[in-house]
Amino acid sequence: MADMATIATRLPWLSAAEGADRLDGAMRPLALHLLRRAALYAFLAASLLLIVPRVLMELGVLGEEAGATVERAGRALDAARAYGANAEMPAMREADRQLQAARELVRRGEYREARRAAAAAQAGAVEAQRAALVAQQEQHRRAEAIVDDVDKRLNSLEESYTVMTTGLDKATVAPLFSLMKTARAAGGGLTLAYEQGDYGKVLRDEQTAIEVIESTRNTIHSAKR
Repeated sequence: MADMATIATRLPWLSAAEGADRLDGAMRPLALHLLRRAALYAFLAASLLLIVPRVLMELGVLGEEAGATVERAGRALDAARAYGANAEMPAMREADRQLQAARELVRRGEYREARRAAAAAQAGAVEAQRAALVAQQEQHRRAEAIVDDVDKRLNSLEESYTVMTTGLDKATVAPLFSLMKTARAAGGGLTLAYEQGDYGKVLRDEQTAIEVIESTRNTIHSAKR
């Protein structure tokens, strides 16, 4: 009688090893299919997590109420104004227009559109605030340069006054001294405005202060002749 092990190797259905290999081969496509489906479901779930909340927020189901969104946009405009933004800035004008539109939409019950308008208003306010900060920095730079220039002019004027009034009688010096006080006040006013952060006043009063200083200088030089 042939050995049973030999017979088993000749008859595949009697070979345990080959039976296991066949079973494993049959399972591999199934496992791959299941893995692919699991990956697909995971991708769909992730997509839904990204898209559904946005859709629900757009529809007003999730997120803050339209009225709260409009109030937040209003606070953003107030903050922009505090930083120097004004109606002369296109971004600020547009932000204010969108805010008014958002408030009107809330009154009409059109909350979805109100939230959109409020979001646009807030974005415009942020842009206006950024522009105001840039303008303020530039204004600060210019005001600093003006104050430095006027200070040099005043120092030069003081030297001229000392030199030109030496030897003059009191009657001649008195009106010149009065003019010097006016020139000092003009220059000092610019310095005070700069120190208080009122750079706009420095820019506005620059020409007047320079005219007073130079007019005083000319008058002092004329008195010496």
